[in-house]
Amino acid sequence: MDSAVLEDQDAEYELVLRFRPGGPTIVGVWGRPEVADQKLVKWIGQYGGPGVVLTLTATAGGMVSPVKSWTYEGGLQVAGAA
Repeated sequence: MDSAVLEDQDAEYELVLRFRPGGPTIVGVWGRPEVADQKLVKWIGQYGGPGVVLTLTATAGGMVSPVKSWTYEGGLQVAGAA
């Protein structure tokens, strides 16, 4: 996660769950990255299966930054990780 986003106290962390790519969404928004990360792990356990797509983004100062994503097929991907 971009350290500038982590330092921004006005950042919002949005977790989006889709049961299939392009399908309807369930959305949660939190003000603390650790809470959003815990929800990501919980949602993977509850809803993770073929076709499911989870994305976690951070928004600060009007800029949206990808943080993590997960698919059944590809597993957990962390933005900026090599």
